[in-house]
This record gives sequence, C-alpha cells and structure tokens, in this order.
Amino acid sequence: MKRIVVGKIAKPQGIKGEVKLQCYVDAPEGFLRIREVYVGENLMHVSRARTVGADVFLSLEGVSDRNAAELLRDLEVSVPRDKADALKTGEWFVSDLVGLRVVCEGEEMGTVVDVLQYGAADIFDVRGAKNYLVPFLKALVLSIDLEAGVMQVDKAKWREVCCEN
Repeated sequence: MKRIVVGKIAKPQGIKGEVKLQCYVDAPEGFLRIREVYVGENLMHVSRARTVGADVFLSLEGVSDRNAAELLRDLEVSVPRDKADALKTGEWFVSDLVGLRVVCEGEEMGTVVDVLQYGAADIFDVRGAKNYLVPFLKALVLSIDLEAGVMQVDKAKWREVCCEN
C-alpha cells in the first residue's frame, strides 16, 4: 500500500497527549476528515483533530499524556494514498508527478524523476535524451493526466524557462 507523507510531529501540545503537526499539505482542514494516520510505521486512530489557521493538532488513541506525545516528536505522519485526496484542493502530490512523461507538442522531453521544492516555485527534474530543470509554472504546464502518466507542456514557454542540466 502506497502512503503519502503529510506532516511530521513537531511537539506535544498541552498535557493530555495532543500533538502539533508540522503540516506538509495546503489544505490542513482535510485532517478533520482523516480517521487514521501512520505515525512512523504505526497505524494510529485519530480520536480528535483540530486546526488553528495552518496549524494542525491531533489527539491519537493510546497517547494520553505529554510523555507519550513526546515519544512521537519528529516522527513522520503519513496516510494511505487512497485517503490522501481529503488533504488536497485541486493540486497534486509530488509522488503523483514523479514518473510522468513530459510531452511538448508531441515530442517526448523525458520523465519527471524528482520535484525539487525551493519556495518560489517547484522545480521538475526531467531526464531523457537530455536532462532539464524546469520550474512548475501555470503558463508552462498545459495539462496533467495522472491516469495516462503524461504532462503536456507549452513549447514556447519550455524554451523560455528550462535549463539543460
């Protein structure tokens, strides 16, 4: 079963075992609909979730005090891929993009092997006959078809923004 890493336990919150999550998704309110998460390799039931702005707080079954919550600090939190759609809003997970074939007006440019995240724009690492580093721009990416495994890009924009590696 494929899982998506959606955050990391940042710290205990209070004395009753609640934890604060360093959230990796853009729609933290989606955690209100998630009932089970993996903390590290352990499947845990979410007894309560709440959000305050971008912050996510989880109460996990079996974690009843600050000491137990402290043991979870820095562990990654993941969800099964089929449950992860509750955590996104019209966007893609990096793991969805890796492996896509990049096609530019019928010409295959290569395959996305990684997505580098630097803040201003994500960068696609595309490998093929040549290797490219390309920013993820709305003007560049015409469409993404996850079922077909294809990302269509605009040829003029491709020539303008890509860097051969």
